[in-house]
Amino acid sequence: MTEMSRNLFNYQNNELHFAGSRLSDLSVVSNYQEPVLVYQKSMISERIAWVKSWAKLKQLHFAMKSNYHPEILKLFKNAGCGLDVVSLGEIKHGLECGFSPKDFIFSGVGKTIAEIEFAIDQQIYQINVESAAELRRISEIATRKNKKISIGLRVNPLIETPTHPYISTALKDSKFGIDLNDVPECLDVIRKNPLVEFKCLSFHIGSQILDPLVFKESVEKMKVYFLDLKKQFSNLDRFDVGGGLGIDYKNHDLTLDFDRWNSLKSAYDESLKDFNADVLSELGRFIVARSAVFICQVQYIKNKNMLVLDLGMNNNLRPSLYQAHHHFYNLKKRSETQTNYSLVGPICESSDVFHKNFNLFETQEMDLLVMADCGAYVRSMASNYNLKNIAPEVFI
Repeated sequence: MTEMSRNLFNYQNNELHFAGSRLSDLSVVSNYQEPVLVYQKSMISERIAWVKSWAKLKQLHFAMKSNYHPEILKLFKNAGCGLDVVSLGEIKHGLECGFSPKDFIFSGVGKTIAEIEFAIDQQIYQINVESAAELRRISEIATRKNKKISIGLRVNPLIETPTHPYISTALKDSKFGIDLNDVPECLDVIRKNPLVEFKCLSFHIGSQILDPLVFKESVEKMKVYFLDLKKQFSNLDRFDVGGGLGIDYKNHDLTLDFDRWNSLKSAYDESLKDFNADVLSELGRFIVARSAVFICQVQYIKNKNMLVLDLGMNNNLRPSLYQAHHHFYNLKKRSETQTNYSLVGPICESSDVFHKNFNLFETQEMDLLVMADCGAYVRSMASNYNLKNIAPEVFI
């Protein structure tokens, strides 16, 4: 890692630099019209390289739901990665971006008949099954079409995860994954239909998890289960550890991200020593979140310290939905004086609030601000609510 890459944001001559680039040099800043997403592609390529350096990893399937911009998908395709998709729309978009059917793992709890038919017709790499009912549907469609399909069973390891409950996916009452008690029913369906090829044991415990030991616990538990299933199903040769590794949205020292990845890799290696299977991963946020910032403008200052922005929950839903933290920076420093502000958006919802108490340098109306860590689950969750525009995206 370079010296500059260790500090994602810094001020030089009172102007904010993002990953080494002075943001005020961009034409979308000098000719500012509306909120705009600015990406650093090199940051994504660097993190893809981090992940692919893991010797035990057979294949990275990028979680497309985190960001589906064609320029970003091209980076993964050029690096030889696959895609983790959750809808027919994502499969078709991936195909349009040059991926082949064998690049797709199809996850998600509500796959329709049309989606399963398309996946089987395309002969994708794998369908990750999330319930016994879904597996019965897959079996029926495979029989009707007389086509084989490779499947993975996404089994719920029942592990508590230190994350927001909306993005925790491994608890007993979660809609995600197959309860261990329901696995025998799934195995019975597989045994009865040779067209359904059981290739993978899959699990995913949640998103935005920072503690590598949580992942180690799930791998240890599911490895034992895999070895037991392998005795019954000789074709079982894939072990999908899912994704879920997060970033610290309040700290932009990138050495901490690098250390977190290395800690996770070491934990996996320790757990999977002498383990013979193709290891798959479905990381998303960890690779792309840091790569983008939102540039926005202060429209009004109310009650002395409430900054009304042109950026709203239509652009970034995460703070309203998850109470997620996104750090803000002044694009230019007027002085060293800091003030505590509330930051709110223009949308006609009381929940359109980014911060209620946040320190910024002295700020005036029409000043530009920068919201950090907008590369994951920001554009992909955006909307035209209040008939606001979808923000333009630029790459540097």
